[in-house]
Amino acid sequence: MSLNFIQTLLVLIVIGVSLFYLYLRRNYAYWKNRGVPYEEPNILLGNLSFIMRKSVWEYFLELRQKYSTKDYIGIFLGWKPTLVVQTPELARKILTKDFDYFQNRLIRSSYSSDPLGSLTLTSFKNPTWSNMRHELSPMFTSLRLKLVTELMNGNATELVQKIQRDHIDNKEAVNLKELFSMYTSDTVGSTVFGIKVSALNDINSPLWYITSHMVKWTFWRGLEFSIIFFTPALAALLRLKLFSQPATEYIKKLFWDVVKERKQAGQTNDKDLVNHLLKLKDNLKLPADSGTQLADDLMLAQAAIFILGSIETSSTTLSYCMHELAHHPELQEKLGEEISDAIKRKGKEILEYDDLLELKYLTACILETLRKYPPVPHLDRECTATYRLDERVTVEKGTPVFVNVMALHYDPKVFPNPEQWNPDRMSNVAESDNLQFSFVPFGDGPHFCIGKRYGVIQVRAALAQMLSKYRVEPDPNEPYLVKPDPYSVMLSPLSGGRVKFVLR
Repeated sequence: MSLNFIQTLLVLIVIGVSLFYLYLRRNYAYWKNRGVPYEEPNILLGNLSFIMRKSVWEYFLELRQKYSTKDYIGIFLGWKPTLVVQTPELARKILTKDFDYFQNRLIRSSYSSDPLGSLTLTSFKNPTWSNMRHELSPMFTSLRLKLVTELMNGNATELVQKIQRDHIDNKEAVNLKELFSMYTSDTVGSTVFGIKVSALNDINSPLWYITSHMVKWTFWRGLEFSIIFFTPALAALLRLKLFSQPATEYIKKLFWDVVKERKQAGQTNDKDLVNHLLKLKDNLKLPADSGTQLADDLMLAQAAIFILGSIETSSTTLSYCMHELAHHPELQEKLGEEISDAIKRKGKEILEYDDLLELKYLTACILETLRKYPPVPHLDRECTATYRLDERVTVEKGTPVFVNVMALHYDPKVFPNPEQWNPDRMSNVAESDNLQFSFVPFGDGPHFCIGKRYGVIQVRAALAQMLSKYRVEPDPNEPYLVKPDPYSVMLSPLSGGRVKFVLR
């Protein structure tokens, strides 16, 4: 190799690196040039250098604390300029008032590399998204939720029995996150597949094979999810999957085994999602050349995202609610009395759907837990057309826009002493009330969480049965401030959360 060639190569490398550096400098001046306050980015990662070191939940809380007086701030998802809005007024604009400009979520993946992950309700773009949502909405009517609550109550009874067996009789330490993930996993088995499974009874559960993988956040799984949620273009390039291959194959096998069994027996089950998804498949308007595989994958994708969403968020909310009740015995006593009074007044040991909805203080405890510990700390949208945010800032097409849920929920003007868990502040708040866009744990507008009512009734059923039988006390080895898991994209207690169960 000649000296001239080496010199030329070195010059080209220096020029290339210099041009790349100049591009980054220019790119990272994006918000400065627009007069928007912004987080100083890392030269390669933008503002994503926190990933795997602290939780997403902590990051957005720190943004709120650092920029508490700012209506919006600029950050960089890698090299991508992203706007974070932090006031109820701007949240209302993004989520509802000007929804036509923010119809799509940021997440996306390729059907060829991730057939299920690319077809979930959270991944679709409009108009396919709105059509799918319309078809799925009947699954969550009040009538269906009443039927589902019967299944939830049966699993909540098994949850109570497991607590007695393992954590009182055998005095085993409790991992709340894992315990409640078993409960929600068993509930999903009934409500999605119509099968009776029991991780709570230590019986080998096919659903627990899938869900235990979903709720245990490893470094690599957390990194994969972070890339999918924050840098979807890179995720598509790396062919990352929202659901692992083993979980995907297991869901497919379970789904079609249930379908085959029902066809052979000539049975249907209107209480579960399988039957509804089969009807959905018949009603889908797909391209003529798409074949049956796309329709099958569409069904399976909705089942998969429902499993992940309902287990992860409900188990986290239950964990933090029980943790707070253990540290607030006077409030726990108030809730316990409300539940006991309802049981006596109704003349039944287990409260049904309408009974659970009447428990106002139980509602307040759940809502306050969702305020202080929203499972999803930000709501992501993508600007689909040039949009005038205010007299100073214009959002360009393709720019991601985040609603900082932590900033809304921790605003001391709306929630005095926001770090304090105080259910009384929610005593007159209805489950559907967003408090003028200051309270959005399930999102809001057309993209609000379709399974919201399902998730809340699942939490109600478990809390009502547990607190009618037990009191909870703090674990001496567990600090009051439970550190979030840095590997989890959604909020999850790193230790799992611990309390001590005591018979009432």
